[in-house]
Amino acid sequence: MINIALIGSGELGSRHLQSLVGIDNANITVVEPSSTAVEITRQRILDLNLDEFADVSFVDDIKKLPSEIDFSVIATGAAPRLSILKILLKHASVKYLLLEKVLFQSIEDYAEAKLLIDSQNVKVWVNCPRRMFEFYASLKLKLNKAKPMLMSVNGGNWGLACNAIHFIDIFSFLTDSKVLTVSTDELEQKIYPSKREGYIEVFGRLNVIFHNGHKLILNCTLDELPMDIMLTSSDGEYKIDEAKGNILLNGKHTSIDVLIKYQSELSRLVAEEALAFGQSKLTVFDEACEQHIPLIKSLLSFYNKSSNLESSVLPIT
Repeated sequence: MINIALIGSGELGSRHLQSLVGIDNANITVVEPSSTAVEITRQRILDLNLDEFADVSFVDDIKKLPSEIDFSVIATGAAPRLSILKILLKHASVKYLLLEKVLFQSIEDYAEAKLLIDSQNVKVWVNCPRRMFEFYASLKLKLNKAKPMLMSVNGGNWGLACNAIHFIDIFSFLTDSKVLTVSTDELEQKIYPSKREGYIEVFGRLNVIFHNGHKLILNCTLDELPMDIMLTSSDGEYKIDEAKGNILLNGKHTSIDVLIKYQSELSRLVAEEALAFGQSKLTVFDEACEQHIPLIKSLLSFYNKSSNLESSVLPIT
């Protein structure tokens, strides 16, 4: 029997579970203290109309999990993630672990989490799932990474602070390059409340410079403009339309089919690949930290300056 633990069954956690229940010979324990969230999650599993699915039980405390866990997902918000990680790894031996982004809200948490993970010899990945989409893998094969590339993401109200890491991650994947700097100079000089209570958002433009001259521009406006993703390389200009399902090169259709998979389809694939081969297409923890830390540092400085604070915590998730 495979022991799987899911910590948090809110909006995102319940989607993880919808996928994980399809794993054969699995015993899934969900940690969720909210009875309302538990009932919503139960209904979402029933809505799948599966003839067979894994055994699922709900508990209200991490300490009620099995002491040996093969695969675990921490699907909570960013604020409590480090404390949850500490409790989990103190209570149980975990082979493979999937963490949601944004990983942590303070720079100190990254170093502390790394020490803990390394000491427990846990393989950890971070859930930036665009790396799992076949069309991005196909696009990568066509790109000349030896010459600088420019990627721009433009759209309205898409959650720049919350979701910037997704595009930093996929551009890092496409270019095989690491982040050098993140500039907030072109952000609007104002902090906005997030749709999620207790968190903040920003609008304007982030400029992310990578090694080898690659550059990523992330622009988020206050309107509802659809997202537009452009990638300029030595081959020409690619327009990636995730919504319409196509990629154009210099205005002409390519042979690359765009298929977006949802979390309710992906989590099972992540778990099964990890359990069978000890690997995943997702970003490993150390590499994800290298992407997160410059972003968190830059946004935290902007947040403190804009809010006249001296906080060590950036309230994004």
